[in-house]
Amino acid sequence: MSVPLLGALSGGLLGLAIAVLVTGLRPWHPRLDDGLDMLDEQRRGRHPGVGRSGGSLHRLVERIPLGVDLADLRITATSREDFVVRRLLTAMSYAAAGPVLALVLWVLDAQLPAVVPALVTVAGAVAAWTGATRRLRDRADDLRDEMRYAVVAYLQQVSLLRRGGAGVATALEQPARLLQSSWAMARIAHHLEIAVRAGQMPWHGLARLADEIDLTELDDLADIARSAGDDGGAVIDTLLARATSLSDELRSDARAEANRASVRLSTPGALQVFLIAAWVLYPATTALLTS
Repeated sequence: MSVPLLGALSGGLLGLAIAVLVTGLRPWHPRLDDGLDMLDEQRRGRHPGVGRSGGSLHRLVERIPLGVDLADLRITATSREDFVVRRLLTAMSYAAAGPVLALVLWVLDAQLPAVVPALVTVAGAVAAWTGATRRLRDRADDLRDEMRYAVVAYLQQVSLLRRGGAGVATALEQPARLLQSSWAMARIAHHLEIAVRAGQMPWHGLARLADEIDLTELDDLADIARSAGDDGGAVIDTLLARATSLSDELRSDARAEANRASVRLSTPGALQVFLIAAWVLYPATTALLTS
């Protein structure tokens, strides 16, 4: 491995990091949309840290394709800037495996084609870049499942309050306010509070949250509550039926996931049995063929 090639790979990574840093620290003029976002209570905290050195970095990040849904970022409470920065840092750290390999080979005076460290660099960067997206999607799916379980409990509590004579607005607000120890209930209570402060009915907050995190179950609940509030329809049986059907869906999904996990667990065992059988039968087979 030649020293110039090692210097070129290492210098390229260092230059990329310096370019990103200089772009982020360059002076900038305030943007109107950034100011409006900071004043908007519903979006406050989505892009934290936008300041004197954040405007240019924010514009740079806006041009980078994410490869993930914005709903996944919202449900995981991850800003676009944080995700892109962590993704870039992870990709650069994985890509550094190539120069490190080249340095080790140069120190050991080992001979290896120059394309090998380059391939390691590219493979590491690609694996880190795509792996960050996969981890975020898996985390978002797990949080949606937790939210669905919370929606089942929420539906049951709302139906009980409606059966006790509470109004639609009270039945929607009180369970979420009393069960805020759960992050899912706290998220629901937060959007209900925003709707009330804006002079809207609670189901508008549920519909906004459903659209924000891409959860159809919450949208169904908002439609049921809107129907009861606008038309005065009885929703107790509808709420209980929706809670039951959603609970059945969650149990079916959990059972299917358990079956898939069982299949994955059986594969290593079968492979181990095959390897043991091959290890035992190989000497006998060799002896028979050579005799």
